[in-house]
Amino acid sequence: MGETFLRAETRSVLSRNRVELSLLRVGAFGNVVRLQGTLQRAAGLPELTHEALEAIEREIRRIPGVRRVEIHLLNWNRQESGWRAIETPVPEPVEPATVLAEPEPTLSS
Repeated sequence: MGETFLRAETRSVLSRNRVELSLLRVGAFGNVVRLQGTLQRAAGLPELTHEALEAIEREIRRIPGVRRVEIHLLNWNRQESGWRAIETPVPEPVEPATVLAEPEPTLSS
């Protein structure tokens, strides 16, 4: 199976599991599938659990031609006991820059 097939099938698995694809890069290199980025459900759906992430990983491993799956996520970390969500800091709202207006020029007589 080619890399294009592996990428397409992996994206299909992620779509079926309602993963927000815009936050994740899916790559295939030979028989290796690599996921990089943030793994979360589409807006309005319940958050992913470690059980759901493990099920997604198993489903990807069952794609014909996949020999290895590499997962590098910003919001999940693999530990000996399995996947653990990482608290990602919520960015502080950026205050709009205050623009000081130049004083109006006055006409002197």
